[in-house]
Amino acid sequence: MGQLEHVEPHLEPLPMIYPLVAVAIAFLCSLVITPLARLLALRIGMVDHPDSHRKLHREPIALCGGTAILFSLFVTVAVFLIGAKEYSGLFQERFYEAVSLAIGAIAIVLLGALDDRFTLRGRQKLFGQILICLSIIAFGFTIDSFGFLGFHANLGLLAVPVTLGWLLLSINSVNLIDGADGLCSSVGWISFSALSAIGWYTGNHMESIIAAAMAGSLLGFLIFNLPPAKVFLGDAGSMLVGLILGVLAMRSWLRDSNSVSVAVPIVLMAIPLFDSSMAIIRRKLTGRSVFTVDRGHIHHNLMRFGIKNRWLVGVITLLSFVTASGAVLGVVFQSDMISVMTLLFAVGSLVVTRIFGFAECELVVKRGINFSKTLVARRGVSDNLVQQQTVRLQGSRKWEIVWDTMIEFAEKHNLSKISLDLNMPWLHEGFHASWHKNKMPEIGERWQVRLPVVSQERILGRIEALGKYDTSSTFPVISALAEMLEELQPCMLEMVNDFEATGVPPDSVIKPVMIGSDAETVVDLPSELDVTLFSNRKAASKFASE
Repeated sequence: MGQLEHVEPHLEPLPMIYPLVAVAIAFLCSLVITPLARLLALRIGMVDHPDSHRKLHREPIALCGGTAILFSLFVTVAVFLIGAKEYSGLFQERFYEAVSLAIGAIAIVLLGALDDRFTLRGRQKLFGQILICLSIIAFGFTIDSFGFLGFHANLGLLAVPVTLGWLLLSINSVNLIDGADGLCSSVGWISFSALSAIGWYTGNHMESIIAAAMAGSLLGFLIFNLPPAKVFLGDAGSMLVGLILGVLAMRSWLRDSNSVSVAVPIVLMAIPLFDSSMAIIRRKLTGRSVFTVDRGHIHHNLMRFGIKNRWLVGVITLLSFVTASGAVLGVVFQSDMISVMTLLFAVGSLVVTRIFGFAECELVVKRGINFSKTLVARRGVSDNLVQQQTVRLQGSRKWEIVWDTMIEFAEKHNLSKISLDLNMPWLHEGFHASWHKNKMPEIGERWQVRLPVVSQERILGRIEALGKYDTSSTFPVISALAEMLEELQPCMLEMVNDFEATGVPPDSVIKPVMIGSDAETVVDLPSELDVTLFSNRKAASKFASE
């Protein structure tokens, strides 16, 4: 996996003291630079403001991680260029690669700083990431071949898109895991330490020094980033960590064509990759945008188990240490199986204990079961099959009560589809349910209503209903749907405000749920239709009394 020209067989083995010195220099630089960067960030307003929607901190925190880590890295590399003459020639030989990585690092920090300051849209940030990654790829950082468990293959024309995909995955997976004090910094320094050890063992001297410098920089930054954090990495810092981690993970372990393995980078970054993969699965299979925010990440799930603050960082650090050790041992013993078993142990322990990943796996399994039923059913019979799935993503409130009523409504009024998707990060609640017939109406013959469930200015989720358009029945069905939602309002309000039974603090309780004029109603019909839901106090009182 990757090109082999960069290996330095003509150099003497890198003394072990060199990576350790790089760690020490970067650590001291970070200790000095981080407080200065914090003061500058506070002065220019580069801070992360708290909110009651998904963020965990309660006061503005400086976003200066990208600047502090980048400067510490550059200072450390400069010291080695000046002080270690025998290795400064190596950087000169690979001048263009070194310059492209440096420019890419600066560019990703600038992009992240823009996002930290002005909050870029997801597609804008992604476009910038693609340009930066392509510029690095243009200077020779590509994945030309890969291997796994003895199987080897050349990518050929696919080398560029595969490399681009890997770098984007690395950047964004690290960025997604940066959701709690000290979390990304801890995962980062362990991963870079492992990469430095691998680079030292395989003779990739430049990669070993850079990885050691990044490990030291993150360790110094971690002093100020541990709970309660005084500084945050921000998108500038987390994307810088992800970019350099992705590049070095492609290169550090290469020695010859027999040692190439795709298992090393995947196992090394197992925790952030698993977290981001589950986020994508969770959002796509529930019909949400991949950019939707929620509290379904690994650190949020650990918090629901009562693991908080430094204990939370300790657990993630331990898991990262296990996977990083597996990657190192896999390289030393040239065994993919060691890396794979380590990966399965770390990920499997999270899923089996239902700490993280179980709900997402349940979504995949249920979707697969429903699809398999349509394959084995006879033609004609499969058209009448009904597919249904219910998954509790987070929380403990009994949304099934609401969902059962919706299913009864769908069956009674011969709907083709109805779904309920709730996402309440501030309450740690997430619920998804869908019911639909196997055979859907043609696009030109269907009506569809999408109603957001809101509480004042907060959107709790959405309800979708779909059926075959009929001149005599469509409008009465939509009217009946509105009436049903009015009657369900007290039940949903009770569950949202039920903080005493679920341990949600009073300041997290939201205002009464309203599905009415404050809600944005989207209706897709062959002809235009406005649906307005009005509160029905009489029906609400009756429902509550029952």
